[in-house]
Amino acid sequence: MHILETPRLILRPPSQSDELLLHGLRSDPFVVDAIADGVYPTIEQSKAVLLQFINHWQHNRFGKWMVFVKDEGHARKFAGYCGLMYSGPYLPDDPNNVEIATALHLAASGKGIAVEAGRAVVQFAFEHLKLEKVTSFVIPTNTRSLLKNLKIGFFYVGDSIYDNRTMRRLEVSPTTAVKSERLLVFDAKIQIRNHW
Repeated sequence: MHILETPRLILRPPSQSDELLLHGLRSDPFVVDAIADGVYPTIEQSKAVLLQFINHWQHNRFGKWMVFVKDEGHARKFAGYCGLMYSGPYLPDDPNNVEIATALHLAASGKGIAVEAGRAVVQFAFEHLKLEKVTSFVIPTNTRSLLKNLKIGFFYVGDSIYDNRTMRRLEVSPTTAVKSERLLVFDAKIQIRNHW
């Protein structure tokens, strides 16, 4: 497991202690409207999602990172999550069936945090996981997410049915990806001991 550091952000793998952070994010009206069809989660549902995040990391070499804005070099303000996950049945014939997923609090939105985190995650996917592409599925009306993905280097490939909804399908490759201004990658076990 790895920690990613960019000029403004620290992205670290999730842990059991992130339960309230994740539930707070998933309960943010901005997030509920954007990705949960207006349905607020219970604490038990948020715990189950956190367990899925942790299990994905344990069974794969990647997952969703918890995103923190730095203050004096330390992770201080929780902004949301950004990371990679297997798409499973949505891209069954694709050996690179990995997609990016991002959710940020309203307070973190519009500040370039999603772009900075997304560039770091995509760069990690290509340089460390050696993926050939990463996919993104976006609701057509979610212009913030569409613009964010374009700034990362994604390009439109067509519409797909995803979770019973028509979604814009975008892809990014090593040749189209916009690299992070500065990306540092650390072994998570070593850095967590150093209080990250």
